[in-house]
Amino acid sequence: MVLSKIKDKYRHKAKEAGSLFLLAADDAIQFIQDCVEAGLQLEGIEGFMITEEGAFQPHQEHSNDIADTTLDSKAFVNETIRFISERKDLELWYEIVFSEPID
Repeated sequence: MVLSKIKDKYRHKAKEAGSLFLLAADDAIQFIQDCVEAGLQLEGIEGFMITEEGAFQPHQEHSNDIADTTLDSKAFVNETIRFISERKDLELWYEIVFSEPID
């Protein structure tokens, strides 16, 4: 529920198709910060290019996943923000995966 409310705040900036909710680099970074401040756990990101035809093309080399690292949550968030920042010139869009606490 918390994640849905945060997504609503960014919906006007996002590109959506089916279950995809993609944000440009600067918005993705702010979205991550907002979600972390709300107590959500960052699980990973996946980078996408948008083709001239408007198709969404995933790029695994521009993605990361907490399951593939030994970093703690805070370090993973910092690494992910750095990761996105270093790729701003590529004009990627990011799907960001968070898990919500179970009540």
